[in-house]
Amino acid sequence: MPTNIWGWISAIVAIALATVIVTFALVVAWKLATNKIDLRYLLAEPAGAPPPGTDPNEPPGEPKASVSRFQFLIFTFVIAGVYLILCLESGRFVEIPQNVILLLGVSGTSYAASKGIKAAADTSQRHADAAARANG
Repeated sequence: MPTNIWGWISAIVAIALATVIVTFALVVAWKLATNKIDLRYLLAEPAGAPPPGTDPNEPPGEPKASVSRFQFLIFTFVIAGVYLILCLESGRFVEIPQNVILLLGVSGTSYAASKGIKAAADTSQRHADAAARANG
């Protein structure tokens, strides 16, 4: 129980913040339940441009599975789950080791690098298509 004014202010801020987070979580859960948020391609890269020589107005094909997205998702949930279990067992917040934070950063960096590589490949494909149309 807070004993001074700053204790009460921090308790009110903590309750307000928790209320906002829970409200957002409930809204997302409701939208997931009513199919307003589609998670079908959560672990897939968007379909790229159509292959050269095909109609550019043709809609792209099905998205392809993304190993980097899957790895990032699984690793994040594993770290969060282990941290939650350790906190519940000890009854307090435990310190996250530096190497775990580093590994989580490597996981995020590999995901970001795969996005960069995909964007560069798409850009070079568009340039190649434009050059082929200009020459032929």
